[in-house]
Amino acid sequence: MMDVGTLWDLVRTAAIDVVGMALLAGIVGLLAAAGYRWATTRSPPAGAAVLLGLSTVAGHLTYTVLGANVFFDGIPLDHQFSAGYLLATFLLAGIVAAGGSRLGDRLSCQVADLSRIDASGEPAAAIRSAGLAVALELPEAIAEAEGYRSVDPSVRQALSEATMTLPHGLSTPERRDRIERRVERDYDVGFVDVTMADDGTIDRVLVGRRSAGLGSMLPPKTAGIAIRAECSPAASLGDPVEIRSTGDRDRLIATGTLRTATGSVATVLVDVDRVDDFAVDERYRLVTRPDEPTDGYEFASTLRTVDETVTTLSIDSDGRFAGEFVGWLPGRVLVLDRADELRPFPEDSETLRAGDDLWILAPPEDLTMVDPADSTNSHSDLDDQTQTRT
Repeated sequence: MMDVGTLWDLVRTAAIDVVGMALLAGIVGLLAAAGYRWATTRSPPAGAAVLLGLSTVAGHLTYTVLGANVFFDGIPLDHQFSAGYLLATFLLAGIVAAGGSRLGDRLSCQVADLSRIDASGEPAAAIRSAGLAVALELPEAIAEAEGYRSVDPSVRQALSEATMTLPHGLSTPERRDRIERRVERDYDVGFVDVTMADDGTIDRVLVGRRSAGLGSMLPPKTAGIAIRAECSPAASLGDPVEIRSTGDRDRLIATGTLRTATGSVATVLVDVDRVDDFAVDERYRLVTRPDEPTDGYEFASTLRTVDETVTTLSIDSDGRFAGEFVGWLPGRVLVLDRADELRPFPEDSETLRAGDDLWILAPPEDLTMVDPADSTNSHSDLDDQTQTRT
């Protein structure tokens, strides 16, 4: 058994350690709360500063045990004195860390001149009842954006009549921007276009998926395949190439179009019937053919990264666009197909005729003007645009 002097020295040492650990937890909690309030101007999450302070104490005690395997000389870890020491340390450290977090929050508010709002009482209840949050309901019918891939029906069903809560006081463009970003983020939709009414309510929602990979760029009856190949230094995106074997006999495997090349791996577009002619463990040689290269694939790659899209429009004899000028249509008319004659970038003064087919480049929200499903609004928008240009 220990004598009274030894026991008293042990208790005094343990008390000093407990107070020291509590002060350490309080300082960490104070700095954590003050730093959070300073950086975000918001109250720190409940218990976060206390947990951080206790974690620091736990880390220090763990380091002590790993180094000496005891808290105090002559006292094993499974002794009652060690258990009481741990209990007192964490109890006092938690209390001091909680006080330190409150003190750090108040000090940060005073230094940064921030006002702390009491979330309880009559003032808080009056604020909550004032309707500072605006709830907007999406329309029942969620339409598909022209020029984009279809969204899964389950996503459109989830969006139908969904409620969006927004802060009070936002302008109509700000409401539209927030709703679009929220739908893209929460529902994993590639493109969203929201049309707002004059009173700030939601009038129409268009959704679509952006194309990924090569599928949207492959011509009919072609496939994209990655092969190990020696590329010609003169070969570039969109060049027609010959794919030849590198064995003893130089023979033509297939002809195709170079899509991309990275190191010794090239992606080429070939006929679907020729895919089985390629071996996984064989190396090939690409030879540029004398045909003229095309910028079509580069244009398609660029088009997929922007908001604009391409759609087609046919002019009917009894349609609302017959007799109008090309320049009065939304977006940019890329090609005019008239009697099997292709006219790239027609003049704005060109008059549209029945039977014309057009390829139009424009943002999806502008393409709603030429959507046959919305003839009334489209006609009104076109009339407004005509009067403005006149």
